[in-house]
Amino acid sequence: MSPPVPLNIADTPERELVTASGERLSCARSLSAPFGLEGLLVHQEVLPPGRRASGLHFHSHKEELFYVLVGHPSVWTGAEFVDLAPGDFIGFPPSPDAPHLLVNRSDAPATILTIGTRPPDDQITFLPLPDPA
Repeated sequence: MSPPVPLNIADTPERELVTASGERLSCARSLSAPFGLEGLLVHQEVLPPGRRASGLHFHSHKEELFYVLVGHPSVWTGAEFVDLAPGDFIGFPPSPDAPHLLVNRSDAPATILTIGTRPPDDQITFLPLPDPA
C-alpha cells in the first residue's frame, strides 16, 4: 500500500443530501472516504439558510461530534434549540437520551465538521421534528 497523499477539500466531491420525500438538506464532502477510513466518519457540511442536516435522531452505538467552522447553526439537544457560533462544538453519545438535529435558522450559510464513529451494528432511530421556532 502506498502512503496517503494530502488532499484539498476543494478537490473532494460534494453531494447534496436529500430526504426520501425530496427535501433538500445539507451539502456534504466526505473527508474520511478518500482515505478508506472505515471506523471514522468526517464530513464537512454546508447548511444553507432554512435547511437541516438530517432528521431528529439518536444512535444505538455511534458517537457524533459537530464543530462549527462558519455561521450560526442551531442544534436540538433533546429539550431545546441552542444557537452555535464559529468555534463551538457539541458531542452526542449513543443513547435515546441524546437525540440531536442541526438546523440553520439564520440567514447565512453555516459550515460544520461532523465527526463520528462508524460501528457496523449502529441503529438510527428517527423522532418527530421539533418546532424550529
